Amino acid sequence: MITDKHTIRKQILERRSALTCEILDLAGKTAAEKLALTEEYRKAKTVMLYMDFRNEVPTGNIIDMIRSSDKVLILPYTNSAFMIIPYEIPNTGSLKDYLFQSGFGISEPDPALCREADPMSIDLIVIPGSVFDINNNRIGYGKGCYDRFLPKLHGSACKIALTYDFQVLPSVPAGPADVKMDKILIINTTRLE
Repeated sequence: MITDKHTIRKQILERRSALTCEILDLAGKTAAEKLALTEEYRKAKTVMLYMDFRNEVPTGNIIDMIRSSDKVLILPYTNSAFMIIPYEIPNTGSLKDYLFQSGFGISEPDPALCREADPMSIDLIVIPGSVFDINNNRIGYGKGCYDRFLPKLHGSACKIALTYDFQVLPSVPAGPADVKMDKILIINTTRLE
């Protein structure tokens, strides 16, 4: 069994990069349906999401669902030191009006147009990652952005990972700085093909 994070991440991300547009579209719809059914989502007043990138489980449908509800949508802005800063996205107007493309090509909130949010106000955070395991451990992308951000949340904030079935392994290497997820929502790609 492979035990180093870099090798595991590389293998899984290569497989993820091969997903078709059709699978991504269905995965985005499925993810919104699954999240909407969770008690954590129903109870949450403030939800933080990621903007999908490089074939992560698409979040566009979830963003639309939040913006058409009475919930508050938070999206991450990552600064040059790879620190996540949460920003509240207004529910009025087009989402793209509040975003810009980062140097990495990721859509992020425009700090000039959005209000910085208090991490303690977040009830639910939906988190991407490269690999997970059945014990809710997560391997990110190697910069530690979420592992540094998640401890800033209120202790009652729910951490839900959104991932494809092939990204969940029996076990992954996890250290003391790696923050565990509370729940993993798995999108079964074989049912989408």
